[in-house]
Amino acid sequence: MDTIIIIFLLAVIALILLYFLYDRYKRERKSKDPTAYMEGLRALLDGHEEYAFSRFRDVIAEDSENIDAYIRIGNILRKYGKPDKALQVHKDLTLRHGLSGKEKQRILKAMVEDFISLNDDESASAALKELLSGDGSDRWAAEKLLDVYARENDWEAAYGVKETLLRLDGSKSKAGLAIYKFLQGIRHFEDKDYHKARLIFKEAINLDSACTPAYIYIGDSYLAENRLEDAANIWRKMTKTIPNESHHVLGRLKKVLFDLGRFGEIETVCNDILISSPKNIDARLTLADYHFKKGEHDIAAEHLNTAIDEHPESHIPVLELAKICLVTGEKKKLNNLINRLEEQRDLSEHQYHCSRCGHKVKSKLWLCPSCKAVDSFVI
Repeated sequence: MDTIIIIFLLAVIALILLYFLYDRYKRERKSKDPTAYMEGLRALLDGHEEYAFSRFRDVIAEDSENIDAYIRIGNILRKYGKPDKALQVHKDLTLRHGLSGKEKQRILKAMVEDFISLNDDESASAALKELLSGDGSDRWAAEKLLDVYARENDWEAAYGVKETLLRLDGSKSKAGLAIYKFLQGIRHFEDKDYHKARLIFKEAINLDSACTPAYIYIGDSYLAENRLEDAANIWRKMTKTIPNESHHVLGRLKKVLFDLGRFGEIETVCNDILISSPKNIDARLTLADYHFKKGEHDIAAEHLNTAIDEHPESHIPVLELAKICLVTGEKKKLNNLINRLEEQRDLSEHQYHCSRCGHKVKSKLWLCPSCKAVDSFVI
């Protein structure tokens, strides 16, 4: 009798367990209505973030396991100026168990954006390093980390990340590293450790023989030590190696040669540049100025007329030619030049802007003071 009762009780317990397991199975298998989630995604695509936020809130109210909806809610909060709340949403997700590797990666990336919005580069850097330790080929993480190091002026670390990016690109060239090597030297230059700075700048040139700022600063470092001959030599080398960039140093070189008592050499320098770069306006203008100072007004005017024909948008050769007309008394030609200048008065000469943020400067920079983009200035 006792045996029968025990068997009966076990059977009842088994049936109860089966019922609960079946009920749970049915609840888990029951498909959740995707309408709110799809509407949220559609609203995001259409740029209606507020409505998307509302629909994603509805989604997580019904399905607290929808990680994507939580991530998107945090992203919208950040976009609307609440990065601290966005970070809290994303941080809470990291406490969950059973997250897939892909979900962990997405959460970390969202947190990186939160940290950056909060100007917390230290935490952003840590999160990005974690991403890269899990996936060394994560280009997004590497590019973000490069930006973080640029904001921190940590050019040694930035150099290493740039190496990673070049490797991901399959590039065998090291030219892309040169600007980061150059920026490492700037700190020593500013500290007046010119010898150390030059060693690093020369490393930059070894990486890329066309690294313009390295030549400029090597010459400037020699000038700071009153080594005019060495400054002239490095800038002369630059005009031969990258003639199209010679406008950055022609003014410096002209002054140094004058101080050395060798001003006449500037004619050879400019003629050499024009052989390699026939439409180089700066070499042409420098040559015209050289002949003007020698009193050779006809030769100077010839160079300026050539510059005007080759660069009709530039007002500088027009002004220089007008100066000659004032000296020679050619009033009719001067009047024509003034009329031309009036047509050009809205044009700006050598207006550089950052290709990333649009910041404008008159002279080229190699690090944007606004967004810290590296080598981003174009005309």
